[in-house]
Amino acid sequence: MKINADEIYSKIIGAAEDAFEDGWDAVKTYAPGEFKKMAIQLAEIVENVTLYEMDKTQGYSPETGRILFKMQKTACESVLVAVTHLTLNAVQKAINAIIETLKDVFGGTIATVV
Repeated sequence: MKINADEIYSKIIGAAEDAFEDGWDAVKTYAPGEFKKMAIQLAEIVENVTLYEMDKTQGYSPETGRILFKMQKTACESVLVAVTHLTLNAVQKAINAIIETLKDVFGGTIATVV
């Protein structure tokens, strides 16, 4: 199953309002753009890890994929904390809930990477 950035973004946005709870109003202006970037990067990571799993001379390993996703997640957290009154802990908690939704919905390589 090929997963594209639009599918990932749709699930992120769908989970974000619930995950942020009362903090959604603080992030709703900036979050969609940040989540779009995260979705695009995650789709690229999944594609490259899948390539690697089929042919070790292409793409990159799941470990590299996890590192790249962690970097994307940290960047998203930093932006949302910087532009809102929310604490890093609140943003991390919400993003972790969103990631759990992605694992539940997509499973497979996404669950391996995130």
